[in-house]
Amino acid sequence: MARLASQAKAGFFPTPESVVSLLKTKISFEKDARALDPCCGYGNTLSRLASQDTITYGVELDHQRATKAKSQLFKAVWGDALTEARVSTQSFGLLYLNPPYDTAINSDDNSDRRLEHQFLRAYIRTLQIGGILVLVIPYYVLKACAKTLARNFKVQVTGFPDEEFPMFKQCVVFGEKRYISEEKAKATQEHLEELADMPPAEFQSEVWPLETMAPIVIPTADRPVNFRMDRLDPLEAIPVINKAGILQDVLKELIPTKNNNIRPLTSLENGHLALMLAGGYMNGAIEKDGRQLVIKGVIKKIEKIVQVHENETGGGSITTKDQYIPTVKVIDMQTAELITVQ
Repeated sequence: MARLASQAKAGFFPTPESVVSLLKTKISFEKDARALDPCCGYGNTLSRLASQDTITYGVELDHQRATKAKSQLFKAVWGDALTEARVSTQSFGLLYLNPPYDTAINSDDNSDRRLEHQFLRAYIRTLQIGGILVLVIPYYVLKACAKTLARNFKVQVTGFPDEEFPMFKQCVVFGEKRYISEEKAKATQEHLEELADMPPAEFQSEVWPLETMAPIVIPTADRPVNFRMDRLDPLEAIPVINKAGILQDVLKELIPTKNNNIRPLTSLENGHLALMLAGGYMNGAIEKDGRQLVIKGVIKKIEKIVQVHENETGGGSITTKDQYIPTVKVIDMQTAELITVQ
């Protein structure tokens, strides 16, 4: 059911507060245990679950959410968790995974079309033996993930609270990473596929409620951690350049060599000036109150979701309208401060 709505929100669906609160009562951490969330959003979920000495890591594709996550987690990076993140093997005790709910656009493999499975397959290796997976997905996606889960984990599936389940029909899969026999893996895979094929009401009655889940302790990882992103965050670039002692040289290269000196016939109103700034007409270097500034204005068009209509088969329509957002960015040449005005 959730595909169109998921696309409308770029696949971002934070775990409901009521579910996070329940998970908090079930999960505890050994001292200095490490936890990873490859789709961390604003970092709120992992931050709430963690204890005071838990070392938390997150990856987020959206820059605004990633910037917020950096204040919530020990380390958060901005970029694509599937293609740009570099994370060491078996270095985490908890893998918290609430991935985008959608099918991959460019997948040629019929068995790996679901993004949920792509994230699961990519990040299993980061979890140590004995580590815990907490996977939040629509229950019918268990079918796409069944083989991978069965071969790598001792699995328990729990249902969302009844008041939260109808929206996206999610479940929580708890997995302890183990070496699994072929016979046990086959039986678990068949069970997960059976659950995925059930009607929603039958699934909810078949699995244990999240409230009944036994407490879990997240172990401390023995191996060192390597956690970095191939993409460089522009907000982090200036401090790095400043530390290298080449800041002024770089800023000089950014100063435009031309300014448009055309004068209007009459005085401009404030609205005219705002449009000229945002439209880039006044781009360039200026001096104001003794401060040297570089101005760059842009107008970005976005599609705003007006309505999402979806039928029971997953089809439907998304109604959007164009919205134009003027933005002016200013660099202070003395302090290298970046100011953004929208």
